[in-house]
Amino acid sequence: MAYKKILVPLNGSALAEKALPYAKSIAKLKKSNVILFAVSLTIFVERRDRLFSSYLEVNAKELNEEGIKATTATSYGNVAEEIVKYANNNKIDLIVMATHGYTGAKKWMFGSITQKVLYGTKIPVLLIKAKAPEASAEFNRILVPVDGSPFSESTFPYVEELARRTDKEVVLLHICEPPVVPSYGSQPINPTWKKYRDEMWEEMEKLATNYLEKTMAVMKKKRIKVKSRVEKAQTGEVAKTIMKVSREEKVDLLTIATQGRAGVSRWVYGSVANKIVEEFPQPILLIRPEASIPISPPQNLLDDIWHGYIAGKV
Repeated sequence: MAYKKILVPLNGSALAEKALPYAKSIAKLKKSNVILFAVSLTIFVERRDRLFSSYLEVNAKELNEEGIKATTATSYGNVAEEIVKYANNNKIDLIVMATHGYTGAKKWMFGSITQKVLYGTKIPVLLIKAKAPEASAEFNRILVPVDGSPFSESTFPYVEELARRTDKEVVLLHICEPPVVPSYGSQPINPTWKKYRDEMWEEMEKLATNYLEKTMAVMKKKRIKVKSRVEKAQTGEVAKTIMKVSREEKVDLLTIATQGRAGVSRWVYGSVANKIVEEFPQPILLIRPEASIPISPPQNLLDDIWHGYIAGKV
């Protein structure tokens, strides 16, 4: 994965321009070409095109003066559709765009244009929140939630490309939710399901730690600075745990795999994704893996423990 061509949609607003420092940071690091892109409405096309072209040229000139190769492009029509069309037709490697991070009644969690862009292309999208501080545009600490599945690991090439041979640190996070156990009301079971749940939870932590150690070893061979954390989270508190760890680790980029309409990776889905995008103040890099990549992690020792216990107790 190489960030050779970065697309930055602009519309003249201060919000849209918040994407520029982040695109600039990546372009300097990876020697990328930056394309500043604007879409005119179908009404008053000629006049609006001149205004947008002039505006884009001014911004491109500033980037060129900083040693970044920057060009401009304009189109007209539906904003989201034109962004997707240009990105797909011009072999763009990354789209960097700003978003309010609205949810629910405020046009879903990304805003209508960003939502449509995410649904319309498989190109990675770097979302810059309206409240993201420009001081962290260097992405010195990158948080990567993983669950052991090929799906969640699909973010690795993009993260590694940013972090390889730099001082940037990757923080791998594996969150263990408690195993779901059946309820037998007041009937006693020995050992109790609570005890079994705790034993399973402990085993999950051990497996997660082992998985992360192996993953870190591979990354370190690629000259990537990396650390890991295993965190317990009560059922339904995955998003809360991700944000807690992000504050503790002082990360300035979160990277997650997404399925587009179906949500994001195995346990980062639905309300969890909504909550992260709504409340996480830092940039979020969303990766859409190929549909053929398995979402669930491979079977492991926990399956044998579970079935063995069930066979003996139920």
